[in-house]
Amino acid sequence: MALCGLAGKGGNRSGWAAYGAALLLAAAFIAIAAARARADMLSDFVTPASPEHFTLTLFGAAYGSPAYGTTHQGVEMEQTLTRRLGLIARATGYELYHGFAFDTPFARRPGAPFYFGRFEGGLDLNPAYGFHLIIMGGHDVGASDSAVLEESASVWFNVHDAHPISLSLTSSHYFENQLTNGLIDARLIALSTDKLMLLAGAGAIIWGGPTVQGSAKVQGGPDLGLFIRDWKLNLNLQAGYGIDQEYGMLTFSRSFDWEE
Repeated sequence: MALCGLAGKGGNRSGWAAYGAALLLAAAFIAIAAARARADMLSDFVTPASPEHFTLTLFGAAYGSPAYGTTHQGVEMEQTLTRRLGLIARATGYELYHGFAFDTPFARRPGAPFYFGRFEGGLDLNPAYGFHLIIMGGHDVGASDSAVLEESASVWFNVHDAHPISLSLTSSHYFENQLTNGLIDARLIALSTDKLMLLAGAGAIIWGGPTVQGSAKVQGGPDLGLFIRDWKLNLNLQAGYGIDQEYGMLTFSRSFDWEE
């Protein structure tokens, strides 16, 4: 998992706190998957997908606060291997304008802005209906020279109700500065039509490590999401308050699918 490196030599209390919180959430996701799994689902891991699918996703994000400013954008490709397993490759470009925070992969230093790229590969597992677990590893080039481990887990509850609920966790560990982060979201579908879905909920960001002074850093606030079905376009906005004072984060993704 993307959390393991934090417990090594040089960790501190902020690192252990971030590690523990993310580990508990990851354990909860695994327990949910185990409860939902059936024998036929397990056999699907070795049954070839028919038909196979290839997905190309363009994505980007912008984060701004008085203490930190960054953007990133990239492309992700996924090829199905079996009914419940896919292969993922991702390339991302990062721009860090000022400050040091939850997704900075190197120790604080002068010279901003910084520009670097990240190349990752991994697996997308779908062990149970409504549950996805993505595990990836990679390395940075440019202003950052860090190796990276990343995991992303998401699960849907009450999928047949009028307002299904989504819970997600994304966690990264950067080996250059031993920082670990976790981005947590809980949302429900507030409105669903044949054209779009509107989601509403709340999210939080937690991070810690040897280069983070004091206890683990936390911030959070409400978020909104919009999914346009015909375009397979996701737009998400989160705003809140925490260690970075007031902040805002905007993300988008656009997917294209091909059946083979």
